[in-house]
Amino acid sequence: MANSGFEDGRGQEEETFLYFAYGSNLLTERIHLRNPSAAFCCVARLKVICMGAKENGLPLEYQEKLKAIQPNDYKGKVSEEIEDIIKKGEIQTR
Repeated sequence: MANSGFEDGRGQEEETFLYFAYGSNLLTERIHLRNPSAAFCCVARLKVICMGAKENGLPLEYQEKLKAIQPNDYKGKVSEEIEDIIKKGEIQTR
């Protein structure tokens, strides 16, 4: 399992992975049913999730399903890292 770089509450890095939730999986109680140690990291954008799926060679069928999700046009704050990823992706697709 890859290390996400996210530190746990004790300040020590653990072996972790990032999971991008949408829909009902945003509900803390629901995600904890299968992953009791899950912890919120940051808000992301669907665009970044799609870019990551493509970059990591996920199956095209899965990528198409991600692209079919209607975004909610969230305009609030996301992490600077996410904003940088979005800007990079916009530059590469031009």
